[in-house]
Amino acid sequence: MIEKMRKYTFVLYHQDYQKFLADLQKLGVVHLVQNTEERTETLIQNMQQLEEYAEQLKFLKKLGSTAEKTSISYPSQVLLQKIQQAREEKEKLERLAETLRKQIRELAPWGHFDYDLVKKLQQSGIKVAFYTCLKNHFKPQWSEEYAVQIINEVNGILYFVVLYTDEKPEIEADPFSFHQHTLVELESQLKNIENQIKDIDEYLYNIAPTAIEIFSNEIEDLSKTCEFEEAVLQGIDEAEGKIKILQGFIPQRLEKELVKFLESENVIYFAADATIEDNPPVSLTNNWFARLFEPISKMYMLPHYNEFDLTPFFAPFFMLFFGFCNADIVYGIVFILLSLLIYRKVKNPAIKSIGLLGAMFGISSMIMGFLMGSALGFDLKNTALDPYILIRDNNQIFNLSLLLGAIQILFGTIINGVKQAKQSGIKYLLAPLGTFLFLLSLTVLGAGLLGVDNSSITPYTRYLLWIGLALMLLFNNPAKNPLVNILSGLWLLYNVVTGFFGDILSYIRLFALGVSSAILGMVINSIGLQFLSIKFVGPIIFFIFMVAGHTLNIALGTLSGFVHPLRLTFVEFYKNAGFQGPGIPYQPFGHKKMIKI
Repeated sequence: MIEKMRKYTFVLYHQDYQKFLADLQKLGVVHLVQNTEERTETLIQNMQQLEEYAEQLKFLKKLGSTAEKTSISYPSQVLLQKIQQAREEKEKLERLAETLRKQIRELAPWGHFDYDLVKKLQQSGIKVAFYTCLKNHFKPQWSEEYAVQIINEVNGILYFVVLYTDEKPEIEADPFSFHQHTLVELESQLKNIENQIKDIDEYLYNIAPTAIEIFSNEIEDLSKTCEFEEAVLQGIDEAEGKIKILQGFIPQRLEKELVKFLESENVIYFAADATIEDNPPVSLTNNWFARLFEPISKMYMLPHYNEFDLTPFFAPFFMLFFGFCNADIVYGIVFILLSLLIYRKVKNPAIKSIGLLGAMFGISSMIMGFLMGSALGFDLKNTALDPYILIRDNNQIFNLSLLLGAIQILFGTIINGVKQAKQSGIKYLLAPLGTFLFLLSLTVLGAGLLGVDNSSITPYTRYLLWIGLALMLLFNNPAKNPLVNILSGLWLLYNVVTGFFGDILSYIRLFALGVSSAILGMVINSIGLQFLSIKFVGPIIFFIFMVAGHTLNIALGTLSGFVHPLRLTFVEFYKNAGFQGPGIPYQPFGHKKMIKI
């Protein structure tokens, strides 16, 4: 759900303004209203420096250095420049090394020889011409008519020389021009440059742990400074600059802490409940289960302040869809074990949360695997568990995927109706309710076509159908006369029908992914079992193949089991739930991220 916000307006004497901001930054609970995007020269310079520190910090962390930290006697800015210069020098040397390697590759077929020898031959009246050509283009008569010596053949290309004394022979081949330096000289230069690059890499590796600590501290300090400088600009001048007006938002649960601070400082302030017109920030607050799925919802966007937070509504479906795509008991156990390992080993709270989310996905995979009778790709229908397997063939899996899609779409329609009723009044619930009844009727009728025995309720379905049509046609815009709404209601009906069938068909992907994962597991088992017939090494090959094959299947299932439910959530469910965004994230002054690292 979305936390309720309170809007505060602070009235400050201009001489107390910066002290108040400093205290407010330490408090770290108020999201300041952004009144201007302007930046001072100092702020621009600090932001540029912050980006430089962040860029070098990312690079140094990638090195994964385990060197010991050392103390340095120069400022952090000097260290930053040294690292930047070292990286620039390395890039320059690497470009030069690549050029040398290219020249060496060109000269290598000719081998090592002294250029002076060619000059001595020329002084003696013997001239040397160097040529290259494709092997099948070389003419044998050249060797008969001229003094030709083949030096080398590389990848179907001949390298040869022609000795002559008078006029240069006319040979249909590509003349070769040597570089200023010999092959030996080029190899020596390359070795020298590679040693310089190695020295730079060693310096960066050794200084990395120290620089990471220093740069992290500098980024933290600079972020606070930039945040403060930006906040200073948000005050509105009144009374010829003598008064500063500052506005901000705070969650209701933190309001007491702010009021206590304001009363102690004798600050003049006005407080009121935030409204959508104020464009307040959005802070999500959910139970432990829904909170695991908040990173997924934030991958799309936050809702507007007056919208519903759909995270707790899509969370069970997302978990179920993942299990549908990876319906296997053993796969589920693997997911749980890997997730708990991540949870225990990693200290970062965000990664720990992902570990718990993975465990939820594993539980879902185990449940769906039990219902479909699959364990490591083996069919459990021939075991003692057969009576407990509820989903027994592909037709049932197909029908279940459509059923889940219909349930989620209908659920989204109800959420949209309740939201509209809350925002605009109860009469705005009528059209979404009509859509729900109409789609529910279509779902019941469609279930009959798929072989479901719904004969006992089919006679009553038509009443729901007509009631739904009436509500859609007459109340699609409650602000207008119901009779006027009929024409626009027909357009709404067209969109609902075509959209519903398009949306429901999207859920077939759950069936396709679940079945393909099961079939791939069965194929891996079938091939693996054949290795057992090989004497001595058969069991070893069987074990290696099974581990490699099912690891690949799990990896593919993990990817598809996350991406496709993501699509079903953000496209089909969000559309039918009437999601509106993006909302502004709640970033309290004192904890605002000025740059992403």
